[in-house]
This record gives sequence, structure tokens and C-alpha cells, in this order.
Amino acid sequence: MTDVSTKTQSLCPHCLRRIGAFRIVKDDAVYLEKSCPEHGSLEKVLIWKNNPKNYNEWKRPSGMPVSISSGVSEDLSILSSADGCPYECGLCSNHKQSTCSVILEVTGRCNIHCPVCFASSETSAGADPDVKRIEQMLRNAYDTAGRCPIQLSGGEPTLRDDLPQIIAVARETGFDHIQVNTNGIRIAQDIAYGRALKDAGVTDFYLQFDGLTDDVYRRIRGADLLQIKLKALGRCAALRVGVILVPTLVKGVNDSQIGSIIQFAKKQMPTVKGVHYQPLTYVGRYPSAPRNEERMLIPDILMAIEKQTDGELKQENFIPPG
Repeated sequence: MTDVSTKTQSLCPHCLRRIGAFRIVKDDAVYLEKSCPEHGSLEKVLIWKNNPKNYNEWKRPSGMPVSISSGVSEDLSILSSADGCPYECGLCSNHKQSTCSVILEVTGRCNIHCPVCFASSETSAGADPDVKRIEQMLRNAYDTAGRCPIQLSGGEPTLRDDLPQIIAVARETGFDHIQVNTNGIRIAQDIAYGRALKDAGVTDFYLQFDGLTDDVYRRIRGADLLQIKLKALGRCAALRVGVILVPTLVKGVNDSQIGSIIQFAKKQMPTVKGVHYQPLTYVGRYPSAPRNEERMLIPDILMAIEKQTDGELKQENFIPPG
């Protein structure tokens, strides 16, 4: 049985043309079905499975009003682009919801070469924006989005020796939750640098943490990194700075460790504040588009959490409220 449920917009994977698409329900799954004027009908993309009803619970109800929080400009057109969404997507006039978090990339450089890097970061990327330019970016973000959490990302932001200064500028701008997205290598190797980040006002580290065995890191990151991750956690505990563990999930590589990572995180409290699972993003350095059976979807993660924690956490615990 096929049910055409809702219309949306998507991109052609070949020419990146913005095209119409339908979310369709077939049996126990939800697919994205689309056609390009140049490339014709495209393969249906699996976006949800096992219970289409839960997909509707995860979607935001259409037409639901969103209030703009105090201090946030209602003129969101200041960041509009000539091409529109999604080519230069941001806080444009088509977006009515206020920003929940700002990600600010402070470098394109990185000190590892992950085979699956969605940003295709390189060790020899172009010049970093200077602190003055970053200060302007922070001011624009604050004027548009208000006092929301901000994440300093890259590349690998800890390659910047002046990252403590950038954190201090973010504090002075008005941001009170400043997170650093990091692979943890410099945090593990340089306690003085970690202390400088803390003294500057970092709130927590968003730590790349894919699993509890080195075979996982060899597959996803191209190197044995487990001991580096554990040392970075120890440094953060000593500094009394919180950590969010961030596993990139790849089916058949580390999806069997989902529950183990949760149990590990519990033992690392209060340093570890949470776990943020991220299914692999098939862009950037990833070599090819995945088949539907290769995709790691939200229902896969929820089922794994329930099964691998022996029901301590259940799927229904994660359905968004409202």
C-alpha cells in the first residue's frame, strides 16, 4: 500500500536543482520520492521506517506559531541570499523559527583525515578568519539570534592558538553558553591549552567519540584514537569542564556499541553531560551515495538504545513534546 502524505522540497543529487518532492508511506516505511526535469525520476530515499505514525509525531505540526524570543530581531531578511534556500540557507525571510543554536566555523584546517569527513577538512586549508572578522560574525549572530548557545567548530578549532581569545570575545559579545566542537587531540596533549580555554569561558566540549574499541576509529577516523579520547576525558575531568560525547554512527561499524557508550557515559558523570548520536552524513569525503539499507535512521538508533540498554531507556522516551 502506498499513501502520498505530504509535499516538500528537495534537491536533485546530480545537478543540485531545487525540486518538489513527496513524503510517501509504503508499508511500514516513509520515503522521499522526487523527479528532476533534467534527470527524470530518482530513486526513492528511505527517511523513516518501522512505524510511520512515529514519524508524524517527530514532525513539527504545520502552521504552528513560533514566538520570537525577546531581543531577537524579527527582520530575518538581513541574511537572505540571492539564491535562497537551501543554497545559502540561514536566518532568511523564509524561516519563521528562532535559532536554537549557532555553529560558527573558525577554521577549515584539521589534524586528522577522517575518511567520512562531511566537511572535507584538510591539514592545508586556506587561511583562518582573523579575530576581528570572527568578532563581526559573533555580533551578527547575536544581533540576529540573541543569547542562544554557540558552538565553535571547523575543521578542528583547537588548531587555533587564539581560540581562548575567540571564546573571550564570544563572552564579551553576550553569549553565555560556548561549546567547542573537537576531536580532543590537543585537549589530551596540552593541559595548559585546555586550562586556557576554561579560563576564557568555554562551557563544554562537544567531543568526537565514536566507540570503545580502536577498530571503530580505524574505520571511521583512519587512526587508533581510543586512548587519545580517554585521555581527553581525563583532562576535562581534571579541569572540571563538561563533555558531550558525539558518536558518528555507521551501520555495521559501531551501531552495536550504542548501548555500551551510554553505560560508559554514565560512569563518566558528572564530566560527561550527555551523548549526541549523529548518523553518518553522506556528503563531503564520503565516496558515494548510500543504498537505503545502509542508512542509519533515527528509528534504528532508538531501537538500538532500547535493546542495548535492556529497556532502561525506551523509544517513547525520545518523542519530542508538543
